[in-house]
Amino acid sequence: MMRAITHFNYSHSLPLMPRLQLNARKQPNQRRSQATVETILAAAARVLTKHSLAGFNTNRVAEVAGVSVGSLYQYFANKESLVAALIDREQERLALAVEDTVKDCAGKSLGDGLLALARLAIDQQYRNPTFAAALDHEERRLPIGSRLRRHEERLGAAVIAFLMMHRSVLPADRVAPDTARDLLLITRALVEADAQETATPPRDLERRLLRALTGYLTAP
Repeated sequence: MMRAITHFNYSHSLPLMPRLQLNARKQPNQRRSQATVETILAAAARVLTKHSLAGFNTNRVAEVAGVSVGSLYQYFANKESLVAALIDREQERLALAVEDTVKDCAGKSLGDGLLALARLAIDQQYRNPTFAAALDHEERRLPIGSRLRRHEERLGAAVIAFLMMHRSVLPADRVAPDTARDLLLITRALVEADAQETATPPRDLERRLLRALTGYLTAP
């Protein structure tokens, strides 16, 4: 329920791009190479945060990471493969955060659980808005629909687990995959719409989001 959560039917909504090399060129199996890749990705995130997409390139990332461009190219074929790796990393962090939040919701009321998930969604989008907006743009542009669907399935499973916790107070037809999908869509639509207008969350965003989610779940 947050940034980059739902891109359903994404592959049918945009024209096809020329084929890009987006997978890692070499898997970092040794500790030293794993550390190098993490350093490169951390630098890529800093560059994207500071310069957005307009100033994002492999030379600048290598400079910030303190490695040669040749070392960067051992693992990443181009700047698009760097961004794809960042998207995977952020989506993994997001999935873990949602799963942990759902676990923490055990024993809480439906309203308190939805509030916790809504706050997570808002924080995810607004914690680093330039970085989040850049990844949002690239998720729509790059041909990574299959990757996004895997992340969406994991998020959907977490939301269904949350709904199962509250099945005693929800209409029977709300504890379903379609409901999880709709909740994710509602969240993304509201949070991203406000994020396009302001770099800080509006005071009423949390209230509006909670009202929308609660209304959808409890309406007859």
